[in-house]
Amino acid sequence: MELRDADMQKLAEAFFQNLQRDDCEFGAIGVDCKRPFGNSFVEGDILTIIGAERAGNDGEYDCWSEEQLEYARAMYDGLIGWLQAKYI
Repeated sequence: MELRDADMQKLAEAFFQNLQRDDCEFGAIGVDCKRPFGNSFVEGDILTIIGAERAGNDGEYDCWSEEQLEYARAMYDGLIGWLQAKYI
């Protein structure tokens, strides 16, 4: 699946805005593992962040197509590599 650079940039900005330091031992820096972008429906958060158009008008979980949800998952899976390629 081809990830659009502009979408990844938007996700990267949201990632940086949601960085936090946890309180375990020295404290790891990252995003909340359950709610990296504020809500527990991570794919929906990602699609909202990139400005994706909703595929339907039903509830929070039913308004996105399976293709959109797969794209959001692929974006999140590829975020570390994208950030490393851009900033290292």
